[in-house]
Amino acid sequence: MFGAIPRSATRRLHTAPADHGRATGRSCIVDQAELRWRIRRDLTSLVVENALAGNGITREAERHLVPWLKLACETLDSPMSIDGLEDVDAQWRERRRPYMLAAADRADVIIVDPIPRQRATLWWKLVHGDELPPPL
Repeated sequence: MFGAIPRSATRRLHTAPADHGRATGRSCIVDQAELRWRIRRDLTSLVVENALAGNGITREAERHLVPWLKLACETLDSPMSIDGLEDVDAQWRERRRPYMLAAADRADVIIVDPIPRQRATLWWKLVHGDELPPPL
């Protein structure tokens, strides 16, 4: 049949490991500022979700994950080495895995040196909030 997927290809798809490694095409390249923004976004979305429609999972996440997210945000406010950032990212990925199911790949990032960015204009801040402006 034209366009059909062979049985062997389907078998490979089912047996493929869940974590395809850090070098996949879906990994985002981020610097410290964007890593901090991503962790703060997780913190905000978790707190808001629990306030609006909390269930057992979000309440447990607020008890266990939110204090760590706050500490990570405070830690990321001061400059860190790439090794330190990768450690924070690895901890974040492991700690959020049981709770944050909606955006599971948000923590799948590759850490790089600071990326030069445009200065956020007033329009950018009104439309995008605290989201980082695009790179130069």
